Amino acid sequence: MRSRNLTKWALAFGLGGLSRGIPVQAVPVKSLDFTIHEEYTSTRAMGMGNAFTAIADDFSSLFYNPATLANRTDGHMRMFIRGGTDASALKLFSQIKDVKAKPKTEQAQAYSDLITSHYGDHFYYRIPTIGAVSVRPGWGIAFIPADLSLDLDVHRQVGPMLNVNLYVDSTLAFSYAKKLKWFDQHALSWGATVKAVHRVYAGEAISAGQLADGSKSVLSTSDANEGLTGDLDVGTYWVPEVTGGFFSVVRPSFAFVGRNLVDYGFKTNFHMISKQSSEPPRLNRRFDIGSKWDLPKWWVFDPHFSLDERDIGHPNWSPIKGSHVGIELYWKMYNWWKGHWAAGFNQGYWTAGFGARMAWFQIELATFGEEVGSDAQRKQDRRYLVELALDF
Repeated sequence: MRSRNLTKWALAFGLGGLSRGIPVQAVPVKSLDFTIHEEYTSTRAMGMGNAFTAIADDFSSLFYNPATLANRTDGHMRMFIRGGTDASALKLFSQIKDVKAKPKTEQAQAYSDLITSHYGDHFYYRIPTIGAVSVRPGWGIAFIPADLSLDLDVHRQVGPMLNVNLYVDSTLAFSYAKKLKWFDQHALSWGATVKAVHRVYAGEAISAGQLADGSKSVLSTSDANEGLTGDLDVGTYWVPEVTGGFFSVVRPSFAFVGRNLVDYGFKTNFHMISKQSSEPPRLNRRFDIGSKWDLPKWWVFDPHFSLDERDIGHPNWSPIKGSHVGIELYWKMYNWWKGHWAAGFNQGYWTAGFGARMAWFQIELATFGEEVGSDAQRKQDRRYLVELALDF
């Protein structure tokens, strides 16, 4: 093979069998991608429909709404590892293993049949996301050295084609927030996150026939693009003063966030992956509008309801793809034992989540539906996330 493949990436993230087993075409064709790629997602937020813009009361506020850091009264440090997949992806791994067990003379046709049989299917992997975040009243810092997401989609373009979209993002971010004293009766704050992001991206549409000829492996350094960029998120958070009536029982708050406002693109290239690499896809400037509605406390539960319209301005945005609704029952038995139950709708598909913290250890689980289809033809991909963390 003329190019070194990205097996060193894939093996590190548990995808070695996929990257070694499937060959690709010699001339790359741009892949289709109807999803809205998120540079960062919170497991807790996804469990409640990703309607988190006006909540963002934990470490993830750096990426959802830095303005909420102004309301913190204590410090919080988290070191975490997160992984995600869908049910179809697990099935695909098993099928690839079966093909690899066949005689070499039969593998090319078997791979071709395997890809063709999955026309219209979508496969998702987000393994792993690792990072550390520290937040304090008014500021925070985060370092996420590895966030890998891989989407495989089979479309009928010029015959069945496997569309590969792989992102590996490394992010360093710093946030600052401050309360504003413009209105005596209203709590208003603003915040900003400055971030540096290094991205490796591989995207290609591969025909079933060329998958069978064995000329190249699925992801090669000649097909990967990379770059470094800096960008800025700015958020606001408003809690209006209410006196009596309905809004004294159901207390509202509102948020507005502009993300990736510079959207300069990945112009700096260190060519760590390939000397031929070019610029990966931009972060894309986008805007989020959210509201939170705190409900009356009940027993050990502190419930709240939230509504978001996210990613306005993204090329793949639509009112449905931007819609997010969630409810969370936060519970606290003791200071060292607490957690949450959550449910919601992400892009029109149901979600559910659970989290529990015992002393320093926390586990979070979430399932959610993601829109992977076009505006003309909706398609759900059911995904699952698990996150393990140490909280201090």
